[in-house]
Amino acid sequence: QTVAVRLCPLYRFWSTSLPFVRRMPTLLLTLFISCIRASVLPKSAQPTAAGSTYRALVAGSVGEQFRDVAKIAEVALKELAEDEVLVKVVYAGVNGGCETFRARGEFAFASNRESDSGFALGAEGVGVVAAIGSAVEGFAEGDAVCFVGSGFAEYTTAKARTLWRVPEPTAEMAALRISGLTACAMMEVTGQVKAGETVLVTAAAGGAGHFAVQFAKLAGCTVVGTCSSEEKARALCALGCDHIINYKTRDVGEALARLAPGGVDVVFEGVGGRMLQTALAHLKEDGRLLQVGYISEYPHNPDRAAETAAHDLETSSLFWKAETIQRGKQTIYGNAWPKDFAAVAGCKQRVLDLHASGRLAALVDEKRTFAGLESVADAIEYMLSGEAVGKVVVRIGDP
Repeated sequence: QTVAVRLCPLYRFWSTSLPFVRRMPTLLLTLFISCIRASVLPKSAQPTAAGSTYRALVAGSVGEQFRDVAKIAEVALKELAEDEVLVKVVYAGVNGGCETFRARGEFAFASNRESDSGFALGAEGVGVVAAIGSAVEGFAEGDAVCFVGSGFAEYTTAKARTLWRVPEPTAEMAALRISGLTACAMMEVTGQVKAGETVLVTAAAGGAGHFAVQFAKLAGCTVVGTCSSEEKARALCALGCDHIINYKTRDVGEALARLAPGGVDVVFEGVGGRMLQTALAHLKEDGRLLQVGYISEYPHNPDRAAETAAHDLETSSLFWKAETIQRGKQTIYGNAWPKDFAAVAGCKQRVLDLHASGRLAALVDEKRTFAGLESVADAIEYMLSGEAVGKVVVRIGDP
């Protein structure tokens, strides 16, 4: 099966998208367009040693969940546009929420419901350059690069300007591209955390959460992290998290009342539901809440209705419209990517430099190993289960 494109996907998406997409902040929209564009299988590729086809996970239509729609297809390689790079994928990062809503054709992925040619799957990864377009400068075959876009494939195509050059195509590099960048941008640019503040990070041992813990510590903050197991607590302790609350064994509200009786200054919040309500209850009168997700309210959770009813925020609207709302003097940043692209321009190099210097660790889950396109659905369900410590990745191929 070869997925063909009959209409320019960005034009079709932009002309039919919901109004909230047009209100997305510049940086979020830039990353989103990169993901959507890469969701259409590479339109062009120069002849390479890769052969004439490659294997990729594609969806012929939307469905209830990722596993229902994901199929392995043989996809044709075609000629590269002048500003494009063909990347041989080594590791793909797993973003369970993104893939769930992409597969369901909801929110920012609503245009997938109208697709008559199918769509590719995956949001991020790392690999090596296999070929470059005629106008591409600064990259050569064999370079290790991180990319945003359809990572659940043996090869992917990306605009050269969106790639990060990295030392090696490792799983840790895959974790840095979206999860590390997200934490840096939200904490340092949107949240502007500073020395002396108390920061609460929910899902602190998760893909983005463990980076948020470290950026808060780098800023000189006291950090409180929530998690769900002793294994995660040990990982957070190793990262320097000051106070760790295992919500399976302790009441988070009671613990916060003792640890931060005056409230917390900043919350990095990716859980939603009851955890979100607890965080709001312990946010200072003039505090900031940075929403990175709302996983307890995603469709995979059979208790999502009860979680959604636990607070008075419209978490899905808050996130997908990237709303900023005021609750008295409190500021709630929905999907807290900075709205000013220029303000976050330095985050990429900061993330890479901190990691290279050993000051920013990238945790990759080691409890389970996923290899090959056949394992991707399992990896997504594992990530959504909340069992992972750090970033979940899938080994797609060799460098």
